[in-house]
Amino acid sequence: MPYYINKEGKQLFYEDIGKGQAFVWIHPPGMGRKVFRQQHVLADRYRMVFPDLSGNGDSQVVSKSPDISFYAREINELLDHLQLEQVILVGYSCGGMVAQEVALTYPERVKALILCGGFPKVVTGFLHFEFLAGMEWVQKSPATLARLLSHSHFRDENIKRELCEHMAKSDAEAWYAFYNRGLHFDCSRRLKELEMPLLLLYGNKEFWINHHTYFYRACKDVTLGIVEKAYHQIPATHAPAVHRMIERFVQDKAMV
Repeated sequence: MPYYINKEGKQLFYEDIGKGQAFVWIHPPGMGRKVFRQQHVLADRYRMVFPDLSGNGDSQVVSKSPDISFYAREINELLDHLQLEQVILVGYSCGGMVAQEVALTYPERVKALILCGGFPKVVTGFLHFEFLAGMEWVQKSPATLARLLSHSHFRDENIKRELCEHMAKSDAEAWYAFYNRGLHFDCSRRLKELEMPLLLLYGNKEFWINHHTYFYRACKDVTLGIVEKAYHQIPATHAPAVHRMIERFVQDKAMV
């Protein structure tokens, strides 16, 4: 498994498969790159990069209290390491907060931004509850939370086990901090600065999250995709529909 040594001398792991237009996928707290297991098929047509953020999955801990900007700098450093000038950046759930911060801080590196179940800040009560519940479970039993999340994302028992074992490697303090900093993150007033094409993907049943779409009316170039009969875990549970929407978006925006 490839890795690079960051400025603090820590090993940060990633997968880099396929060729062509490069995508970088950013995972939610604790889950690591294995949550994007279903996206490997896209490597037939594109270059897919799946990092484990520090303290998550196989990557070593750099900070016990990382914030969203910290992880955005880490993604920028990864792009330098891979010598990628521009990428299509994909963020899933709270990983979308990191993706948005990268796009806002380093706009020259982001050709397009894709958010799967994304939000610029937590405004609904149920989403707020989900963050608090995640933080509580990380403190009480990270292994139990890993099992719950793996079961909510995948049906295949082998993939469930693989994700669960991967999440078990995540550092509990860094995992908790990722949730906590995400809960208090807010880039909503900066969204008007995003000039690259933006694709928003949501499951139609996740009303407590797709409620956040109204914030993105401030953006210059926005495409909205709704996955029918789906909740929040669309990259895992509804991968074919997500892939079709991404490929249509990439073709419509002439990015290949």
